[in-house]
Parts: sequence; C-alpha cells; structure tokens
Amino acid sequence: MKFQAGRIEARRFLMFAALCAVLAWPAGAFAASEPASGPDAGRYNDLGNKMNCSCGCGQILLKCNHVGCPNSDGMIRELKAAVSNYSSDEDVLNWFRRQYGATIVIEPATHGFELTIWIVPPILVASVMFLLLLLLRRWRRSAQVAEAAQAAGAAALPQFESFRAQARRETEL
Repeated sequence: MKFQAGRIEARRFLMFAALCAVLAWPAGAFAASEPASGPDAGRYNDLGNKMNCSCGCGQILLKCNHVGCPNSDGMIRELKAAVSNYSSDEDVLNWFRRQYGATIVIEPATHGFELTIWIVPPILVASVMFLLLLLLRRWRRSAQVAEAAQAAGAAALPQFESFRAQARRETEL
C-alpha cells in the first residue's frame, strides 16, 4: 500500500513539473525576441506584436522563429524606420497595410469598413441568443398547451372511452 501511494505521489509530482514546463515554455519564447532600445522601444514592441510576418509562417513579426526567414529581418528594419518616421501608431500600421496588404496587421482598424468586424459578431451572437430564447419559450408553451389539452381531452370526452377500450383490446398480443 505504501509503495502504491509513493507511486501516486511521484506521478503527481511529474505531472506538476510537466505542467509547469509547458506553461513556462511560451514565456521563454516571448522573452527571446530582441527588444528595441531607445525612446520608441515601447512603440516598436507594441507595433511589432500587432503584425504578422509576411513569409507565410503565420507568426507574429517580432516572434518569428522561422529558420532562415527571408522576410522578418527586412520587415523589422522597416518597422524601426517607420516608428522613427511616423508619430502615430496608426500611421505605421497603415504604411504596413499599404506595403504588404491589410492582412499583415493582426488586429483590424477601428474605423471605416473594418469597424464592422468589431461590431457585427457581437450583434450576431446577441441576435442568435435572443432567437433561441424565443424558440425555447415557444416550445415550452406548446408543450404546456399540449399537456393541458391532453389532460382536458381525456377528462372532457368520456364518449371516446369505448373507442379507447376497443383499441386496447385489438392491440393486445
């Protein structure tokens, strides 16, 4: 019994250690990106984490660990130059949208047509939930009405009792 309890404790410890390792791994990956220095370092990091790498790896620009990536180094240089040239973050993101297309920026803009991306999904979810609520209420009411009609029908129509008795006799095996 003691041996089995020790095995269980060892297994729990190993599972806890594995969980800690899995949770700590992304933190190390995020810390691996080279931070910029200078007065625009915060803007550089914020903007670099709002864009995808254009090589097709699907990773964030500053976190691209694609070995031999042909695009990330050039894009990072362009990002540093754009951060120093433009005073607004939106101007930098718009420059990258013009150069690489609208999909290069992870987060859609909050103005113009892209504003619909922020507004339409919550409206659709709320509408569907409202319609489901109405549908469930209707089903519940129809079930209650059917039960009431069945109860009232059985009690109110004794003339059909002979037909019910005949149906029971004819369907017995």
